Amino acid sequence: MDSGRVVVVTGGGSGIGRATALRFAQEGDSVVVADVNEAGGMGVVDEISQNGGTSFFEHVDVANDESISELVRRVRDRCGAASVLVNSAGILQNPTRLVDLDIEEHDRIWAVNYRGTFMCCRKFVPDMIELGEGAIVNISSTSAARVFPLLAYSPSKTAIDQLTKILSADLGPDGIRVNAVLPGYVRSEQMQLRIDQGFRDEAKMKEQSALQRMVEPSEIAQGICFLCSSAAKAITGSILPIDAGYLSSTSYQLYAGWTKS
Repeated sequence: MDSGRVVVVTGGGSGIGRATALRFAQEGDSVVVADVNEAGGMGVVDEISQNGGTSFFEHVDVANDESISELVRRVRDRCGAASVLVNSAGILQNPTRLVDLDIEEHDRIWAVNYRGTFMCCRKFVPDMIELGEGAIVNISSTSAARVFPLLAYSPSKTAIDQLTKILSADLGPDGIRVNAVLPGYVRSEQMQLRIDQGFRDEAKMKEQSALQRMVEPSEIAQGICFLCSSAAKAITGSILPIDAGYLSSTSYQLYAGWTKS
């Protein structure tokens, strides 16, 4: 049985994090919704509670090391050591050229997306080592595998891919599995806002995927839940695309000298 675990989901107040928290709660796990956004996080906790699940909110700023340390301590004191960690906290970036990039935005994206993921792993892993088991899932992106005008976001996700593989080898002897999911264009709240603001073209995003659609947060959550389950007990160091076929479709569509009829 995979139920009854203590699961921590950073960025659990919205988007992929929210969907993931709801999915684990459905499995019977105790879910810690950790987010800098208290209103969003508490809303997810309320959703879980209304459906008969067990969940509570904890504030965390993953760009702050002490905030992460406090989160680990509060989780341990409240419900015991976490055996599952989903690093979903992250921020998007609008496209820009090098000469126009705001360096403060660059540094903030790296502080949250990469360093926040790294430090959450570092802080939660000692308890998993003591338990003798654990599962960690990080969030990658198609921008880690394709070239986009996202000068901070894309490199931060590429670094997360490497971190995932390194940690899988480092922590495997301790019984801890580390994987990542690689979402395509996901209809999260952040993405929808950028569509509404004109920074993303919904029609083009759909066209670029083999299935001609965007990915729903619940579909990413399903993959995360699988990677943390006993059904995936031999899987570690993997980067699982959940992209509606974006990675396979883009180069196929752009193949020079042939037009699909």
